[in-house]
Amino acid sequence: MKKFLKIIAGVALSIFIGAALMILTYSLPTERVVQNVRESLPLYEREGTYPSWALGEHSKLDNFTDAIILLEVTHPIKNTIDSAMLNPRFGLRQDEKPVDALIKVLRGDTTGLHEIIYPRYWHGYLAVIKPLLMMMRVNHLRMLLAYADFILFVAALMMFQKVLGSVYAFAFAAAVMVLNLVSVSMSFQFSSIYIVTLTAIIFMLKKNNRLFGEDLYNYFFAAIGIIVAFTDFLTYPIFSVALPLTVFYLLNRRELLKKNLAHVLKLMTGLLFSWGVGYVGMWSGKWLVAQILTGHETFTDALHQIFVYLQMNNALTEAGWQISSLGAVQRNIAVFGHGPIRIFIFVAIIFLLYFLIRYRRLLTRRKILPYLFPAALPFVWYAAASGHSHIHAFFTYRGLAATVFALFCMVTEILFYKEHEDK
Repeated sequence: MKKFLKIIAGVALSIFIGAALMILTYSLPTERVVQNVRESLPLYEREGTYPSWALGEHSKLDNFTDAIILLEVTHPIKNTIDSAMLNPRFGLRQDEKPVDALIKVLRGDTTGLHEIIYPRYWHGYLAVIKPLLMMMRVNHLRMLLAYADFILFVAALMMFQKVLGSVYAFAFAAAVMVLNLVSVSMSFQFSSIYIVTLTAIIFMLKKNNRLFGEDLYNYFFAAIGIIVAFTDFLTYPIFSVALPLTVFYLLNRRELLKKNLAHVLKLMTGLLFSWGVGYVGMWSGKWLVAQILTGHETFTDALHQIFVYLQMNNALTEAGWQISSLGAVQRNIAVFGHGPIRIFIFVAIIFLLYFLIRYRRLLTRRKILPYLFPAALPFVWYAAASGHSHIHAFFTYRGLAATVFALFCMVTEILFYKEHEDK
């Protein structure tokens, strides 16, 4: 209870800091930003809404959302506080096609456009993107993002090899392969979860002794949830908790297993809960602070959309979507098993089934079972948020990277048991 109250206090403080940061971001001048974004007009005229650098949904970029980001960052600011909380942008009256609206705005033509507000997210990415766009063009920002994503991957890979060994470094590399780093680096909205999660992983690998020894992990996971809620556009947030949970167990399993399995699972559930409190608390905090500062019915708008994504109303069915929890899971698995990666998945499934059958008695070992907890989380997310997960499977499937990592580590543990028994 004491930890919970401290986390709640941390969420409240984060909401205050987040609101101040967004107000500061919207206080920055936009003239230079508009000029630099206008240079990207040929880019979006050529690429359109959902370009793909290779055939298949796995390689699809999300210019739909990136155009929203650029429309927000270039929108004229009349009232700083209202803009920071309601995040206005221009849009077409007839249909929501942000790329088409962006092209018109960059051409200086606002006929047929009207102002749209988008207050249910923090849009905290603007605190980074806007200052950078004051200094560089969109294509240069894409390249900078690609460099940052690759450097984070190399840094995390080296830390895995140093702290946990080459096998676990290889497992991490396999997880990043599932993420498809090319697409992640080319779309602004895909990168926030990746950057936050890999930064958290590197910090865990480097500072685990302090985090575990001083019992700080609940606060750390809550902080991850807070930052994800502030910066993410609801892409694949489950990845930001499922992967760190597996790393937490890897780093501390010797100490954890000195007690019983129930204790280990209780600790991991507590970390998941802490992340959830940070994530949900920070996200809903935007609705509260926006409604207080602007008087707009933000709560109503946000709750309506959540009910849509959770399939708690008939909006998607009436729009022609045939969505179910099982269907959402199947759709994400189908996108995950794309093109050439199907060969790797097929071999991996055969390999995994072989070990599960041959060493099935080892699956009951308390050292093996904790890996199944984070491995299952993406499937729970897809089933619960079936509306969102089905429609946006081309990027939500990336949550399965955490499943790949957890199962890879589980097989490694099985091999360790086998080698130990042979000796």
